[in-house]
Amino acid sequence: MISTIGTTTIQAANGGTLSTTTSPNSLVMNPTSMLIEMKSFIPSSYTFETKIQKIKQELLTSNLDCSAKDETNEQYLYEMQDIIDHLPKLPEIQQQKLTIPEFDEIEVKPTDSVEIKKFIRKVNYEFLGFHCNHKVMDKDCDMVYKNVSDIYKSGEFKTYDNFVSLVAECVWQIRDKDRRGKIWNEQIRPTAFELKKTIDALVVLAGKVSEYNAKMNPQCSKCKAAIRKYNYSVKEIERMRNDYADLKKEAEKPAENKMDMFSISDKNYPTAD
Repeated sequence: MISTIGTTTIQAANGGTLSTTTSPNSLVMNPTSMLIEMKSFIPSSYTFETKIQKIKQELLTSNLDCSAKDETNEQYLYEMQDIIDHLPKLPEIQQQKLTIPEFDEIEVKPTDSVEIKKFIRKVNYEFLGFHCNHKVMDKDCDMVYKNVSDIYKSGEFKTYDNFVSLVAECVWQIRDKDRRGKIWNEQIRPTAFELKKTIDALVVLAGKVSEYNAKMNPQCSKCKAAIRKYNYSVKEIERMRNDYADLKKEAEKPAENKMDMFSISDKNYPTAD
C-alpha cells in the first residue's frame, strides 16, 4: 500500500493556521509553528505588533538580519539570534493512526501441485478477510487537536512565547537605535532568570509532547503478527514451488540419468569418517 504525503493546515487556538505534513492517517506538526505562522490575522497595516511577529518569525527560523550601521549594535543582534538558537528544541507533534493491513490475493498457478493449491487457498481464505478493531487506539489518535490546544494554552508555552517576544522587542529596539545613530542601552535585555525559566518550560513541554506522541502513535501486535505470518506464507509457497519444480525435473530425466536414493543421500548428507 502506498500513501500519498501532502500538506494541510489546521486552525490554531490563536486564530492563525498551522502547517502540517499529513498522509491519510497521519499528522506531523512543529509546536513552534504556533508562534510564527499567524499571517492570516496579522493586520495589513504595519503596526508595532506586526513588526514584532515578523521578527519572531526571523528568530525562530534562524533567519534574522543582523546587519547594522554600528558594530556594537550588530553584535547585539547576533547575540539575540544566538539566544534563541540555543534554546532546547521542541519535538514534533506526531499522530499516526493505525491502518488495517490489506493483503494481496496469492494466485494459484496451473503448474502448482494439489498440495500447493490447497495451501494457497487456505492462506487466501485467512488473509483476504483479515480485520482488526482499532477503535480504542483510534480514540487516542483523535485527541490530537485537543492535545495541540492544551499545549498552546499551557503556562509553559506562554512562558516560551513571552520570552521569544521579549527577544524580538530587543531586536526592534536595537534596530531603532541603530537607525538613529545610537547604541542600544540593553534596557530590556533578557535576564539569566528569564532564560532559565524558559528552558525549564521547554523541558516540560517536550515531556508533554512525547507523552502525547506515545498515545497518538499506537502499535497493534495483532496486525504486526498477521503481516509477519503472511510474508512467511508467501516465502513458504515460493519454496514449495521450487521444490516441486526440482522434483518434476528429476522425474522427467531418462532412467539411466536418474540418481538413486543412495546417491542423493551421499551427495546431500555425507557421512563422517
